[in-house]
Amino acid sequence: MEVTVSHVVGLGLAALLGGVIGLERDVHGQSAGLRTHMVLAVGSALAAEVSILYATALGTEGDPGRIVAQVVNGLGFLGAGAIVRYGSSVKGLTTAASLWTTAIIGIACGSGFGPLAAVAAVMTLGTLWIVGNIEHRFLSTHHTHSIEFTLLDRPGVVRDLRSSVEGMGVRVVSSSASVSDGPTIKVSMVVHKPDDLTIDKIIGVARSTFGAKSVRVE
Repeated sequence: MEVTVSHVVGLGLAALLGGVIGLERDVHGQSAGLRTHMVLAVGSALAAEVSILYATALGTEGDPGRIVAQVVNGLGFLGAGAIVRYGSSVKGLTTAASLWTTAIIGIACGSGFGPLAAVAAVMTLGTLWIVGNIEHRFLSTHHTHSIEFTLLDRPGVVRDLRSSVEGMGVRVVSSSASVSDGPTIKVSMVVHKPDDLTIDKIIGVARSTFGAKSVRVE
């Protein structure tokens, strides 16, 4: 089984296209960035090329889709590692999707469909960058946070705190309280706040009005 220039070109194109997508993820501070996407794309391209070489060597007995299918199955574990839950919000879904798409782009490069892979890479990058900016500017008007307040315990403090938070235009999705042996009470809230309202303002109200000892935000 001879390695040709087209094989090397396929691997190089996969590294280039995967790197472009990974660079965008790096710019946005994602752990799965440039190197991860490049290695994933090259590995997927190599899997596709090896599948074709095996099928060529074995003739009618070979199935070039088997190795590629295992690559796609294995992507589930890699994508799951990019998804993390922070309190009430889930992060990493877009990165997991970009990893999956990058692997398919690598498979296309290794299978000799370079132009199609390039188009897919451009569309993926456009979705991540251009559409992402549009979504952030015009569609993302609220954010969800988990906030834990440690307050001096008194009758009605949970009700009063919730009323004050809602009075700032914040929607309280859920709230709970836990009482310790000391004079304090811990109040946990999942809130949906508008973008123009800072978390600092909510913390300031909790401290000035309710004497909050500490505030933890996720």
